[in-house]
Amino acid sequence: MPLFVAKYPVGLNSRVEAIILQLDIGSNDVHTLGMYGLGGVGKTTIAKAVYNKIFYNFERSFFLENVREKLRTFDGIIQLQEILLCEALGNRQLKVCSESKRTSMIENILCNKKILLILDDVDKSDQIEILIGGCDWFASGSRIIITTRDKHLLHTFRICHSTYMVNELGDHEALELFSMHAFQKNKAEEDYLELTYQVILYAKGIPLALSIIGANLHGRSELEWKSTLDKYERIPDKDIQKVLQVSYQGLDDTEQNIFLDLACFFKGYFKDYVVDILNSCDIYPIIGIQKLIDKCLINVDQFNKIWMHDLLQQMGREIVRQESPEKPELRSRLWYYEDVFEVLMENKGSDNIRGMMIVPPEPTKLQLEAYCFENMKNLKFLMVGNVDICRGLEYLPNGLRVLDWLWFPLSSLPSNFHPQNLVALNLPQSRIKLDNLFKRIQCRSLTHMNFRNCQYIRKLPDLLSATPNVKKLDLKYCRKLVKIHDSIGYLDKLESWDLKDCFELHILPGCIVMKSLKVLNLMGCKRVRRFPDIPQRMENLKYLILAHTAITELPPSIGNLAGLELLEIGSPFYLCQLPISIYELQHISRLFLYGNVQFPKSVRIGKQTPLNFLKRLTSCFAHSEKTKDLNLRECTIRFKRLNVLVIFDYKFLKKIPTLPEGIRRIDVCNCVSLNSESLRKLILQFGRNLGLPQDMKCSGVKIDLHSHHKLSHQIDFSSRVSMSELRVLLFESFPAIGVYLVSDLAKIYGIRVPGKKIPKWFNHQSTESSISFWVGPEFPIVALCVAFHLVPLKDSYADNDSYGFVRDDIISWACDLRIFINGHKRPFIERVFYFFMKCNHLWFFGMPHSQLLRKFGDLMQGDRNHIKISCKISHWTSEFGKFAPMVARMGVHVECICSPPSSITTQDNSQNVDDSEDTMLTPLLSPCSTSNGSHTNLGCLDGLRCWRPW
Repeated sequence: MPLFVAKYPVGLNSRVEAIILQLDIGSNDVHTLGMYGLGGVGKTTIAKAVYNKIFYNFERSFFLENVREKLRTFDGIIQLQEILLCEALGNRQLKVCSESKRTSMIENILCNKKILLILDDVDKSDQIEILIGGCDWFASGSRIIITTRDKHLLHTFRICHSTYMVNELGDHEALELFSMHAFQKNKAEEDYLELTYQVILYAKGIPLALSIIGANLHGRSELEWKSTLDKYERIPDKDIQKVLQVSYQGLDDTEQNIFLDLACFFKGYFKDYVVDILNSCDIYPIIGIQKLIDKCLINVDQFNKIWMHDLLQQMGREIVRQESPEKPELRSRLWYYEDVFEVLMENKGSDNIRGMMIVPPEPTKLQLEAYCFENMKNLKFLMVGNVDICRGLEYLPNGLRVLDWLWFPLSSLPSNFHPQNLVALNLPQSRIKLDNLFKRIQCRSLTHMNFRNCQYIRKLPDLLSATPNVKKLDLKYCRKLVKIHDSIGYLDKLESWDLKDCFELHILPGCIVMKSLKVLNLMGCKRVRRFPDIPQRMENLKYLILAHTAITELPPSIGNLAGLELLEIGSPFYLCQLPISIYELQHISRLFLYGNVQFPKSVRIGKQTPLNFLKRLTSCFAHSEKTKDLNLRECTIRFKRLNVLVIFDYKFLKKIPTLPEGIRRIDVCNCVSLNSESLRKLILQFGRNLGLPQDMKCSGVKIDLHSHHKLSHQIDFSSRVSMSELRVLLFESFPAIGVYLVSDLAKIYGIRVPGKKIPKWFNHQSTESSISFWVGPEFPIVALCVAFHLVPLKDSYADNDSYGFVRDDIISWACDLRIFINGHKRPFIERVFYFFMKCNHLWFFGMPHSQLLRKFGDLMQGDRNHIKISCKISHWTSEFGKFAPMVARMGVHVECICSPPSSITTQDNSQNVDDSEDTMLTPLLSPCSTSNGSHTNLGCLDGLRCWRPW
């Protein structure tokens, strides 16, 4: 008999179809699939739906529910074995007393019949094997599905062949499911729409939460809704809490401590940073964090940051609150600012408190006692922000591992503070002075120091004896910093050293001998004239940023940076001459040149330099005063590792030479003099490398090409922000150079060029900010082009010149890109940034087919699938308030199965592109084969340009 699945089976179909596809029902082998995901995400519901879809293909079908719960009882194994036997033999009264007989009978049944077996909610692999044995117990064609919260269990279980992660519902699915429970229809009532969106934001796609909250709110008034939602912000629903807490209860003591620390303090922090801190607390975070990942309690993103679902975070914080609901001073962790204020203002601190976060939503002044932390001897984490204490601070616990205090109001730390175990000292934008601090404090455990934007620091003292193990040293925007002690150059544990925009800095160490250093950033240190000598090989330094400094030459020892991958160098105000040893840097793959950078002209005879392309390229950057032309000569490309070329804001640049086949990203932003031939070649290289089919038509597309009068209405004036707000968004999206360049985003490809018209060979085009089409059963190769126009804020539409060049304004923006498949939304590129733009631009991007399949394959349904791609400018700024950016056109090149619209004549796309642009494009669009005969694929451009957050 079919199983009851759900009252409202919203969002099931795509997930069920994806699982059935993985099971490959038609094959005769024995296949096991493991479904995993956090509690309440719908694993059991999906498993039941899969069972109902396929059980008729098997001789016997079994669904064993709540395996974890049953196996906890004394006779749990017996009960489950007897259920299997009763279902298989059709005898509900069957009792077999002998364990060996039960095992033998089960093995006999499994061996002789093609079966479907679903084991729901499993947490221990050894109990599964006792129950069903291994692959050798199953007859050909059998299928086994296991649902679990523990991904690692599936790896240890020896017969698991494939896995499927159950993700949360998308926003529209969540809205529909909640509405069905709250309003008994598939959309929210108008009067409750704003409150409904609050629920959707709170539940974050967890079906269990949406169902419970929807049922609780059904039929209630708006006031009751508001009261309930206010309560949920502080105290979660007990039924939701009970389900989510199961995973937590399966952790040991150290793992539970790690989870609670993450939930209360460290969500969104870099994993390496958190590991260093928790290591000092003796709770073994390396294995502990991995176990939390396995149990779907946390995840680590592409930037190596730790995240958890909001409901799981609330679950963890509720566990802590329940330690002492009425007396916050008796809890182990305090994060809610009102509880913290109560404890501090009344001096109620206790030894129970392990960590404290003081971050009110608004700037607050606190009258704290000088010894308000004296009763918190076990305090390990103190994190403060948005608070101004009005008195001096005379005591801090010596057991602190983290002191993180934004706007620390004092020039020094308490004289009786001796933090032997301190790991992180973060005092950004504070009044701290370092002159005497590290003479008094010896912190061999200190690995992370952040003094960003501290304007009272004038010199960086000797750290070698005080903090020899420091790994991260952030001094960016310390604009009064003048001198750095020579000893800093010998910190051999230092990995990241950031001195960006230290305008007064001019005395660096004489040499650097840092075997662990990976990132050195001196961008904007405009008084630095000399780069330190490098007497020994430094193979770990990957990213060296020297742009906009006064450095006019690099030392010959620069050749010792054997592992260098990114070099930024040059200034508009100085000629920078590079030594011949620059050609020894065989691993450079990203080169950013600012102003006049001169490479050496001669190399040793007989030595073939792989940097020949770069030498020829940069030798062309001195333009003629007569013609003001800046041409990059054609040359033989030998530098195989080069994959990024950025030329920004050169208005005299006319031509770009042939580029290496391995090039991933080309940015020629604001280069308005670039000729049409170079533009065509760049676009053609994009098409060839993607392996795009040529001459594709779509009879189902109608394009409105006469809609200039509509363009001003597409500007979202509510999304206008200040430049500082836009930069904050940039730093949140791409927090550091290292994590960006080693992430998947660093592997994607694309082209940005001045322009306004999308080439004709994009067979789907739209003058709106979204575009839709139909495709077959497999996600196809897709190339996308977006035209960004800058339009006057007062007029409906205007062109300043052929590229819409803006002469009296500078525009920056962020845009969000999304793909919807059959109505299901999944992030494609979360956010893309453009800074200091002065003209219209085209953005061409795509993604390798294999990546597309991994991202979206599970959302494809049947032989006909609807795809919608949208690009929306989410935030923008205009320096002088005269122009605004907008998505004026979009184009997609894709093999589609769109049906022609009835009684509609499709307009000729050629109206949207110059004929001169098109004649050379189409014939050259055939796939380009590499030397080994394979196609060279391109991924989509990420949007980080020559201006970077670092």
